[in-house]
Amino acid sequence: MRRPILLIVDDEPAVRETLEIILGDYYETVSVSNGIEALEVVKSMPIDLVLMDINLPHMDGFKSLQKIKEFDDEIGVVVVSAIDSAQKAVQALNMGAYDYITKPFETEDLLSTIKRYTDRLNLKREVVFLREELQNRLGYGDIISKTASMQKVFDLVKRVSRTSASVLITGESGTGKELIARAIQELSDRRDSPFVAVNCGAVPSELMESELFGYEKGAFTGAHATKIGKFEYADGGTIFLDEVATLPMHLQAKFLRVLQEKSFERVGGNKEIKVDIRVLAATNINLEEAVKNGTFREDLYYRLKVVPIELPPLRERKEDIPLLVEYFLERHCKKCNKNIKGISRSAIDALVAYPWPGNVRELENLIERLVVLAKDGSEITYEDIPVEIVCQDSDFLRSAYEIEDYRKACKTFERHYIISVLNKTNWNRSEAAEIMKIHRNTLLYKMKELGIEELPQAQRPKLRMWALQGH
Repeated sequence: MRRPILLIVDDEPAVRETLEIILGDYYETVSVSNGIEALEVVKSMPIDLVLMDINLPHMDGFKSLQKIKEFDDEIGVVVVSAIDSAQKAVQALNMGAYDYITKPFETEDLLSTIKRYTDRLNLKREVVFLREELQNRLGYGDIISKTASMQKVFDLVKRVSRTSASVLITGESGTGKELIARAIQELSDRRDSPFVAVNCGAVPSELMESELFGYEKGAFTGAHATKIGKFEYADGGTIFLDEVATLPMHLQAKFLRVLQEKSFERVGGNKEIKVDIRVLAATNINLEEAVKNGTFREDLYYRLKVVPIELPPLRERKEDIPLLVEYFLERHCKKCNKNIKGISRSAIDALVAYPWPGNVRELENLIERLVVLAKDGSEITYEDIPVEIVCQDSDFLRSAYEIEDYRKACKTFERHYIISVLNKTNWNRSEAAEIMKIHRNTLLYKMKELGIEELPQAQRPKLRMWALQGH
């Protein structure tokens, strides 16, 4: 991956030279003295980030910022100014600047800001690359992954889509079973035909038969006209039955006939209706166990499982979490019309460490929640992550809620929160105090008051630190 290219715009030669020396070890740099030259450079080469003084000759920084953003809104701009003005900072951010830094600045602060932007830029590019790759390979752009287990799934989807075989997609709730079903349809020769999705668990059992097969006029009280069922709607295309294990036994027998004979009768009718459909089914339970327990027909199970596809849970593909976070962040920022600068490294680490029982769906819901609650122009930080994500001890959470005494419940929570932050910082008290925004002495006092003693290294949770760059 190429080094990011930074454009330095400042009318003072000494400042330009200093910034080139500071940044030259990490980035490719180009420097100019005014906004007009800056715009010419932006139009002539791929600039990733612009460091721009606000007081420029010929064209001031705000006008230059506007022109650059009009040319390419994807270029990041960090405004650097000797004017410490909240009003100007807000104006710059509203115009699309990534950040506003006041002179004189600390070198580490500048490098941190630039690295935060370039980390996010690299991750964004990887997301775009993977989406394009998957679009080319799968024809469906909403599936994001680079893990080996998911690559096998993608390869299997590509192969099975060329056939008309039934497919059984298994995996925990929230792993994206319907997305895989839609990808199979999109790659098949039925792509221009109907894709009918039915959530079997969401339809009452007494209505499921007429929902799937339709009914004739007069078949029962209230049947004032003939109704076409889902199988007829899917004729020529694909029907996707989610939570197929919830089908009642008598409907399983009728469904088996559809798979075998490609025909059925409507409820209350005796006319055979022929259909050309492909059946995709999904479940989050173990159908083999259901067969043993007598709640699912064995012959139907084998008819559905011509090609099985098993989706891994998100906790087994943690490399994908930063990619998914960036993807969902971009999606929900557009949906909420918000400009969120990104998500901090410590917040990403917390999300990667969490086991995600609700899988990708739970992750997307959390990111949407964080975007909705975040201030426009801000960065999502570790402190924004909900306590149930940071504190992964479900026994603690349950017991804390069951404590009737308010003071005891508060101390229980406080003790667990402090231990969680200490674990995160490998028991570095100074760093933990900084995260909690309290004085180190206050932390030491609280540890003594709550009886918190340092855990041996072997007993500490292993939280792997995931960098945004290099994955």
